[in-house]
Amino acid sequence: MGATLIPLIVIFLISGDDAQQTEATRKANPFAPSLRQLTDKEENDIDDIIDRFIQYDTGKLKGPDAKDAVSDFQKLGPDAIPALIRGLNRAAKIDHSCPAVTIAKKLARMLRATHDPELLEFARENVGAGITESRHMGVIKDLRVVCLVRKRALANAGATALRNAPTLRGDSTSASGGKDKELSKLSITELVEMVGKERGPSLKVTMTELGKRHGDEVIGALGSAASTYDSDIQKLARDLLARQLRELTPADLKEKLKDDRAEVRAGAAHVVGDKGLHFESPLIDLLGDSETSVRAAAHNALVRLNKGTDLGPKVDASVADYKAAEQKWRAWLEKQGSR
Repeated sequence: MGATLIPLIVIFLISGDDAQQTEATRKANPFAPSLRQLTDKEENDIDDIIDRFIQYDTGKLKGPDAKDAVSDFQKLGPDAIPALIRGLNRAAKIDHSCPAVTIAKKLARMLRATHDPELLEFARENVGAGITESRHMGVIKDLRVVCLVRKRALANAGATALRNAPTLRGDSTSASGGKDKELSKLSITELVEMVGKERGPSLKVTMTELGKRHGDEVIGALGSAASTYDSDIQKLARDLLARQLRELTPADLKEKLKDDRAEVRAGAAHVVGDKGLHFESPLIDLLGDSETSVRAAAHNALVRLNKGTDLGPKVDASVADYKAAEQKWRAWLEKQGSR
């Protein structure tokens, strides 16, 4: 591990009398009482760890250094939340899906576990701050929803009661311990939160109700569910997602080809092919996608738009084969006239 990272690791691993003395004099973070206030150097060290992880996740850092970058990133605890938000905002400006999504997932886990409403408000205000256009806007919006839902749960139930509160279920009790609340009366945000918590038959019921609603938040939640749960739930989520995507206008559907969720990109590509929409150029872009399912969906859509003529690549193609196929498709598109 590089020498520049040693001081930070010492912060997290320090033990014995020195640790007790350090923590005794440590002040709380002024923006979030549940976090410790770090020194400028400690903040800079964490920023460095996150930047190295972004370099690894975008393929710029390889070998032993990449392994160290992943290990150091995984060790970051709640005190790193402000730096992780800064890192997410930096990653959101990069035309690459993995770093922003991975950082957001780590943040979401931490924020769902916190009992600090001030931290949640700080996160909600700063996640995506200053970003108006990004392929990661879906991730940013989802994280803000996590903050709002968690903060509301803390306000309604109290931090102590929340630890023992039952999971919000459409067929029994609510998170606040009150009377049954019909699913049809719940807001989209409440349903999205339930989908993130429930399992089994009740999850199917909740997800079906969510599928009756409309909007980016619904599409995002269904896209996440389609990549997270078991096969039965995945199938239901994909069916509901496809229904949502088919109801979009062509312009909105074209935007979903650039969504930061792989299931949404793949679903949008399928619908584009089914409807025969001439979005060949963005579909060709997806031939280089990081996810196999997206590449396959884009390829199938292009074949349908080309009236069954397949310019490749094959399912088990190599990266080089995909690049060669992409060139063939672009040459074909030029003959058709750019779309």
